[in-house]
Amino acid sequence: MKDAHRRARLARGHLLVPDARAARTEDVAEALVALHATDASAVLLSARARLREPAPADVERALYEDRTLVRMHAMRRTLWAVPAELVPVLHHSTTRTVARRERAMVLKQLAATGPARDAAWLAAAEEAALAVVRDAGAEGAGTAQVTDAVPALQETIVLSPGKPYESTLRVGGSVLRLLAMDGRIRRTRPLGGWSANQFRYAIAPPMPELDPAAAQAEVARRWLGTYGPGSTDDLKWWTGWTVADTRRALGRIGAVEGEG
Repeated sequence: MKDAHRRARLARGHLLVPDARAARTEDVAEALVALHATDASAVLLSARARLREPAPADVERALYEDRTLVRMHAMRRTLWAVPAELVPVLHHSTTRTVARRERAMVLKQLAATGPARDAAWLAAAEEAALAVVRDAGAEGAGTAQVTDAVPALQETIVLSPGKPYESTLRVGGSVLRLLAMDGRIRRTRPLGGWSANQFRYAIAPPMPELDPAAAQAEVARRWLGTYGPGSTDDLKWWTGWTVADTRRALGRIGAVEGEG
């Protein structure tokens, strides 16, 4: 495939050509698999560049009213805005592995200040946080609100001890992040305007169980459809998977190496 052909194909597939632009924010996310959301403004900017009638109101509708887009951690531990139907696929293909690593890291940070803060302590703190979020209803509760309501979440952990950039944080933020990665809670409206990065959390709806290998194959299929042609290394980087997982997913969908 010639470079010019590849560029033209990507521009149209990524909805950057005027006559290919989308009617709804959900269509933009679907076309790109998911939208970067680590910075709250990234979702709006990505959508505005691809909508026929760019409007922040349509992004807010999808995220907070219809809830057809969901913010979640997935590829490379990055936060994404994901079509709701794709949430289980990304969760079982990618986020569960990210969540296991995150939990191990948090437990290590907790144990650094005393053996009493072990897995059982963390589980109890999570249940207490869930109770506060549940009581807050559909609109959810912010990190400070949940933390202030649960004494255990007000305890602290030290990040990068002994380094010039050492910092001390309350446990509440880490606990809510773990609950979100496990699919038990979801981010709702931000505490502020469209560019705010502090969110409320609400109880997540039940999620179906999926075979991780099948879920990874579906992600690989969508990625190739949006960003291909690409290499095994490209997909490995984008997803954060191991080489073995990446090759297995590509093999499962019958992808073959092409000429450059």
